[in-house]
Amino acid sequence: MDKKKLLVLIDSVNCAKTALLHAKQKALQDSKHIDIVAFSYEDTGNILFSLSPEQVLAIQDKQLSLLRATLEPLLKKELTDCEYTFQTVWHESPEQWLNNEINATNYDMAIKTRHIDAQTQFSELDWQLIRFSPIPLYLAADNKWRNNCNVLAALDLGSEKASKHQLNKAIINCGLDYANSEGCEFYACYTVHVSPILRDLGIVFSDEQVLNAFEKLPALQRDLINEYNLRDKLHIKAGLAEQVIPSLAAKLDAELVIIGSVGNVGIKGKLIGNTAEKIMRLLKTDLLILPPHSI
Repeated sequence: MDKKKLLVLIDSVNCAKTALLHAKQKALQDSKHIDIVAFSYEDTGNILFSLSPEQVLAIQDKQLSLLRATLEPLLKKELTDCEYTFQTVWHESPEQWLNNEINATNYDMAIKTRHIDAQTQFSELDWQLIRFSPIPLYLAADNKWRNNCNVLAALDLGSEKASKHQLNKAIINCGLDYANSEGCEFYACYTVHVSPILRDLGIVFSDEQVLNAFEKLPALQRDLINEYNLRDKLHIKAGLAEQVIPSLAAKLDAELVIIGSVGNVGIKGKLIGNTAEKIMRLLKTDLLILPPHSI
């Protein structure tokens, strides 16, 4: 069986380096091949005068050639000793290309630089990939670069569903593999939900919710933690996951947070999102998102 590859997605030349450095590190550690895909697109249908099909193709070819010429020196400089292929693609929706054009079983993960600036934590493409990527998605923070960072796995241990158990297991395995390869510490966390309103009214107390919380978990999930001998590495906190997990990541010096995506789709997924998305909005770390169908 052929070894799985890494897929690097580039939507911005200025942000390409961070994703390439992460891919290089992982490729050299595990002797993996890297497939690099850089995207470009411009809607020519809004031009006031009509373009012939030949003119449209000429524009596409010119833009893709410029993109290739800009990125090739960076690839040669940063990917020394790595085996890689490089292609440029004219496509309006890279997340659709990802689902339609690649064989998900060929790749360990897709790696992309996440966009962090003063206004937003993610680009629109970042969110589309988070929701719809068919393979694990590693979003590398572009505002820092640190080696030997700790890793925090965000688990949903309150569910009795077998699918949640399998997703938790996959998250744990990814986290332990990463910690082992990077020589860093692995931690896991589970948030016991506490309503802020009931807490503020004194009806529910956070300390009481955490007391003996592990023993109250479904047996399937307790067995999973015990199977991996993670009881001392598991942090159980009460509150809202979108507040608890970013706070705990900072406390534990975690520069990578691994989280499962429930894969919301349609209007609800696009407008409301899920708990995972609320958590990610407050994290400035690297993120590894595991979709349920990638397990």
